[in-house]
Amino acid sequence: MQIAVIGGGVAGSYLSVLLQRSGYDVTLFDLKGKYFKPCGDVVPNVYEPKIPWRVKYRIKNFAFYVDGEKVYDVNYRHTKWNVIDKTGWINSMIEEVRKKVIGNAKVNSKDFDLVVKAMGPYLMDRKVVYTTRSIIKTEEFDDVAVLEFDTRYTGFYWIFPDEDGVYNVGAGFLEYKNSKELLFNYLKSKFKKYEILDTRGAPITVDLVKEKDWRIGEARGLVFPMSGEGIRPSAISAEEAFNAIVKGKEFNEALSQGLRKLERRIAIQYLLLKTYINSNNYLRKKMLKTFLSNGVLVDAFLEDKIDLEGVAESMRELRNGSAIIR
Repeated sequence: MQIAVIGGGVAGSYLSVLLQRSGYDVTLFDLKGKYFKPCGDVVPNVYEPKIPWRVKYRIKNFAFYVDGEKVYDVNYRHTKWNVIDKTGWINSMIEEVRKKVIGNAKVNSKDFDLVVKAMGPYLMDRKVVYTTRSIIKTEEFDDVAVLEFDTRYTGFYWIFPDEDGVYNVGAGFLEYKNSKELLFNYLKSKFKKYEILDTRGAPITVDLVKEKDWRIGEARGLVFPMSGEGIRPSAISAEEAFNAIVKGKEFNEALSQGLRKLERRIAIQYLLLKTYINSNNYLRKKMLKTFLSNGVLVDAFLEDKIDLEGVAESMRELRNGSAIIR
């Protein structure tokens, strides 16, 4: 089979290499040929890809703020989130693909047996939140991941340990597109002294996508709207696409079945997000403080498993003493 993959992000590069290593004739189409899309670079520690990534930092401690007030903090006995070298992982896979078309070359579907679309949010057929993140170096470092919500907007600030002495600090709010301005003001309010090593922005999907045929990753809408986590669902979609092709299954039907749980959990988060968007500031604060003060819901949120099955799983883990709640 001759297969075209459009887009060299998480899903596209990963699928291309999996197929190529299995003997398929793969052509990867990408605008730049080098990947860089800034985000928090964190993945819940419940998944590992078939092609390993480098883990830079392991996060066990979390603190949650609403309008400047700490409402909850927790220390897990095991790693809850992995900070990964996402850019290095993806670029190593892009480099491995033997056939690449870089630039705006159009894909002629007649030249291929299968064309898979993995263009991230750049199809622009959905709502996105414009995020900005800075990598900063500071002596004011500890190993706590911070998520801070501002009820005037829909979204949050984050402070994630990236490496020793280095933080990934970001901002993304649906109603305020100039996230860079918000981020820089936030940095000044949180740190007395720091050095900005890099600052970049990117759109992140916060909407459901109607058109899913032949799509994987964020092009299919596989981003959790409440947390913005898209690395793991994109990678899983690449694995499901690979399995469908190798096993000769009908592609779209196989993906719908294989991604059912993920897409259900994304849909639940979308409904919760819509409720938040349509609420006034008082109700927003009430909802956030209630949600973020509940250890079970926080645990489910951190692993993006907010459904009955996921909440029950979090309850069992907390009963077994997986966390120290302060």
